[in-house]
Amino acid sequence: MDLARKAALAAAILVSGAVQPALAQDQVTLKFTHMFPPTHFGWKEGGQPFTEMITEATGGEVQFQNFPAGQLGKDYIGLLGSGLADMAVLVGSYMPDKLPLTSVSELPVKYGSACEATGKLWAIAQPGGPLYEAEYKPQGLRPLFVAVLPTYKAMTTSRELRTLDDLKGLKLRASGAAMEQTARALGAVPVQIQAPEVNDSLRRGTMDGAFWPYHSAPPYELDTLFKYGLEGPSLGSTSVIFAISEKKWEGLSDKAKAAFEEAAAQMQPRFCKWLDQDEARVRQEMIDQHGYVPVTVSAEEEPRWQEKLAPVIDAWAQRMDGQGLSGTAILQAFHDAQPLGVD
Repeated sequence: MDLARKAALAAAILVSGAVQPALAQDQVTLKFTHMFPPTHFGWKEGGQPFTEMITEATGGEVQFQNFPAGQLGKDYIGLLGSGLADMAVLVGSYMPDKLPLTSVSELPVKYGSACEATGKLWAIAQPGGPLYEAEYKPQGLRPLFVAVLPTYKAMTTSRELRTLDDLKGLKLRASGAAMEQTARALGAVPVQIQAPEVNDSLRRGTMDGAFWPYHSAPPYELDTLFKYGLEGPSLGSTSVIFAISEKKWEGLSDKAKAAFEEAAAQMQPRFCKWLDQDEARVRQEMIDQHGYVPVTVSAEEEPRWQEKLAPVIDAWAQRMDGQGLSGTAILQAFHDAQPLGVD
């Protein structure tokens, strides 16, 4: 090989060596941790399509490594802070010590759909919103999009429910501290256990039922266990926050940030719309296939519920204020926020 060809080959190898590391540096793989098993609707309808949108929009620049079912541990905020994870799904009712103000979405506040409540929570949780400034920003967290589940209903395995009096003394699973107070206000005995434990507790008879949304019954095989339910008054709900550490966010390229924001703008209404539609579908299947009997609280009965539930909301705000948190302000902002527009 002559000297000219050897020089050209050497130059090509040198250039190739310089280009490959640059390409590798441009690509980022984010570690995404959450409590959902791979088949759970929260991942299949929320997290998975969200990440796929981002990878496609960035031409593969952003990849994701998924750690489902708490594989990295259950302290999701701690995992983000330590850098062991870059993104996480945060469920406010499971971390009341770190996200106390987020429990505003667990209060028995009346709303007509998951999309309405989701829009209200996003208005205050998005960067720049009052909940973000008070709770997420100080912990180095950046919400990407949120979801509030359809309002919970009271459901039991054996006792027929028709009026407020039928709840007295029942041991019902309640999600989070706010819903626990709701259960007590209605005369029930709240039980705080993780969602995967509910099925076994109902089968063993250590609980009589639960505050639960319809669409979340099949993933835990509860649709065959619940036989009676009461609908109408809001019993609160649970919020889900898809978040990234602020430090990791700041390290992303402008292209990647734009892809995240566009994907979130599409996913939030898409996910809440799916939640609302699935709520209606599962309810009907429980009636048709499993003999479930729902009763809607009458117009004459509903004022009794509101009389019991209103103090729960006020007490939450006062309790937050007493802890030096902006409970009253966050509650008012949640009330005043506009619902999410969904086509």
